[in-house]
Amino acid sequence: MELRELISFYHVARVRSVSKAARTLELGQPTVTTHLRKLEDEFGITLFDRIKRPIQLTSEGITLLELVTPVVTSVDALKTQMDYSERRGSFVVGAYPDLVTHHLPKGIQRFRDAYPDVRIRLLARSYNPLIQLVRSGEIDLAFCSSPPADDASLVFKELFTYNTVLLTPPGHELLHGLPIKLEDIASWPLILPAPESLLRQRVEQAFKSRGLTADVVLALDDTESMKRYVEIGMGIGIGNDFTLHADDHHRFGVVRLDHLFPSSVIGVCTLKGKFAGQAVRNFVETMSEQIRGFHAELWSWDEENEKKTGLAEVGSKDD
Repeated sequence: MELRELISFYHVARVRSVSKAARTLELGQPTVTTHLRKLEDEFGITLFDRIKRPIQLTSEGITLLELVTPVVTSVDALKTQMDYSERRGSFVVGAYPDLVTHHLPKGIQRFRDAYPDVRIRLLARSYNPLIQLVRSGEIDLAFCSSPPADDASLVFKELFTYNTVLLTPPGHELLHGLPIKLEDIASWPLILPAPESLLRQRVEQAFKSRGLTADVVLALDDTESMKRYVEIGMGIGIGNDFTLHADDHHRFGVVRLDHLFPSSVIGVCTLKGKFAGQAVRNFVETMSEQIRGFHAELWSWDEENEKKTGLAEVGSKDD
């Protein structure tokens, strides 16, 4: 005996029709008929008088209906409650400020359209604080780079790969001599991410390993603010390519730094063993579909830099 057989029997007994019950259950009529026959065979009884129309319960059928009604109604209540928890509830999401600005809005809008009664609390934090918040269970998930390899308490699902780039004002002299060396970068005032960010830690480690000192004139949490100060000539910036968009092509010189800094990944980080409700799982699925496989389009920055450099050289010769 299976639960689905009892459910089919309950609905047939309630509406006195196999075909109507099948439509209610979204099953084929032969399937419902098979469920009834299996019950009758298992108990050795006849549940319905099929000669009369509509079909009528036998005395054995009436007894079975009385017994299964509390079971089936409890199952229906459970389904309703589980659907309620999927459609309602709340959870906390953490992400880099740049992801909050560039990559999460569309996915969150899609999720809110589908689940308007689910409350999302969104925190914008750098790498170290995000990892700590996930580890402590204070947030349900984080969109960030992969956690330390030796941290077995965290689970990570990769979504896309990103790379490090140098941002300069257009026509900057660093664009003349590619590939750029770390020593070249160190000779200029730097605008960097905040100290808690993964990129800042990598930059400082690279400088330290080469015995260089960084002249950091500004440290900011979000790249959009960094761009503004690069644009006015306060310094050159080091950022990630997933923060670039089409308008930046005319505002900056952008140089890939793949030869100096390894690529990294963005993904979903969660605490191993932490219960994730259906609403959280639905959110992760929606957001993953939205940003999985993202690839930064750099619009041939190298060629553009070479073109601008060439024009600058021609101009200097004319002078």
